[in-house]
Amino acid sequence: MMFTEVVAARRTVREFEPRPVPEDAVRRALEAGLKAPCNAHLKSWQFILLRDRERKIRTVTEGLKARDMKDKAEIEAFVSRFTDEELRRVYRRSLPLQLTMMLEAPEVLVVCYKMKPLAECRSLFELNPLASVWMCVENVMLALAAEGLFGCTYTPYDATGLRAALGIPSGYQVAAVVPFGFPRRAPDPQVPENLDERLHIDTWRNA
Repeated sequence: MMFTEVVAARRTVREFEPRPVPEDAVRRALEAGLKAPCNAHLKSWQFILLRDRERKIRTVTEGLKARDMKDKAEIEAFVSRFTDEELRRVYRRSLPLQLTMMLEAPEVLVVCYKMKPLAECRSLFELNPLASVWMCVENVMLALAAEGLFGCTYTPYDATGLRAALGIPSGYQVAAVVPFGFPRRAPDPQVPENLDERLHIDTWRNA
């Protein structure tokens, strides 16, 4: 596939087939992540793959505290904090699968990076490690898509329990938890976007 075809093929998937993911495909995706651009060429990224079934269950239920939100009233109370209707729609679809997607995914990847806590950052410059690690995550997701593999990114509100459960050293933060595998069904096509509505030349349009 050409790069633009891979970008177009990448989709967010939360329901997976039970078949295992080839080890060489996983390694190719992680190696692609390590080739992402980063601040000062530091590349402080580390990857944890949750493969032991019992450890994964303990990690996502006790450390991550993931759960499937099934009660409609609770879901609506959660999404009411957002004004964007598209964002509300995404959460209505994803909240009932938060735990299930972790437990059913053949692979669960935890991406870590070295950075002081966000609350201590005082400038945009200090956020460079966070920006860099997400370029790493994007490379991983695109490389997976090229293999016919899909997943989603889950960013914990509080990673304290997850860090403790996985023995993540002090100074490292959790960027994302990525469950992935072969999709249970064909992903929906991407919603087309109009570039001309977002592209500005020389100055902001109508400024």
